[in-house]
Amino acid sequence: MSPPSAAAPFSCRRRGAGQNGVVRHSRSEEFRGALPLVTSGGGGRWTDVTADPNAAAALARRAAVLRAAWRPPVRDRVRFLEERCRGRRVLDVGCVAHDVARMNSPQWLHGRLAAVAARCIGVDVLPDGVDAMRERGFEVVLHDLRDGLGPLAEEAPFDVIVAGELIEHVEAIDMLIRTATDALAPGGELVVTTPNPYAPHRVRAAQLGIVWENVDHIFYAFPSGMAELAERYGLVLAEAGVTDDRPHLGPMELLRAVRRRLRSRHWLTVGFATSGEPKVRRVGYGRVSGLLHGLWWPRRRFLGETFVYVVRRPEVRRR
Repeated sequence: MSPPSAAAPFSCRRRGAGQNGVVRHSRSEEFRGALPLVTSGGGGRWTDVTADPNAAAALARRAAVLRAAWRPPVRDRVRFLEERCRGRRVLDVGCVAHDVARMNSPQWLHGRLAAVAARCIGVDVLPDGVDAMRERGFEVVLHDLRDGLGPLAEEAPFDVIVAGELIEHVEAIDMLIRTATDALAPGGELVVTTPNPYAPHRVRAAQLGIVWENVDHIFYAFPSGMAELAERYGLVLAEAGVTDDRPHLGPMELLRAVRRRLRSRHWLTVGFATSGEPKVRRVGYGRVSGLLHGLWWPRRRFLGETFVYVVRRPEVRRR
């Protein structure tokens, strides 16, 4: 049975269709006809079945890709990245910490990746940060990947390319995908972590017009868009999920958290109102709504602060 194509119109008869019996195109019927594509395994591009990106066949093909990519929430973002990089050749894009002093922290991402990788090369455009990393013994290249691989071409291919909290800052959004296309080994992975546009506190802040987030952020990446960007370059969105931000506290951590709250020293995310009276607004939910939000967690997806995407280079490229 050949797959349904949005190019072939669907029609159905219904009462009151008109004098000549001609009926309007039924969107519901079109979606029912394209449903088998959702369970087809997600292989191929939506352009293989239709030229219309709004057609049911295109949406069904994308739904198949996302269904195959969804993964359970990630408990610890940095540990997840460590395990993907362990014993492999790694390129860390945008490796310089915003604050050079953070490079001395055991929690600094590049330091942890370099400790577990077979080899880890960093690349960044900030000369002072690159110099500070070199002084600490890290292997790092000063280069702008918008100009291609440059000196990194001699070091490729890599098993893993990491872009931690980077893509939301760069205007050339395809830069990472082009780098992955040129520098990944067959079967290699580009791992991207970025703010989740669907996180409830972020959605609520946007609806209320609150300015609270890093003003250097340009845009938010979302799953279907990441799948499309990958496919345009012959790559595949292989995994997608969010971080699990629910507190997992032991007795002592819980006691300290309660003490901080009672002393009003706990962390609050706040911002500025952009409409109405100028004032500082809290981002997120109050105590009662926050409790309800926690109870709803098992029923809802994509609540975590961060999205984690794994884009893979196929072993054999599509022509």
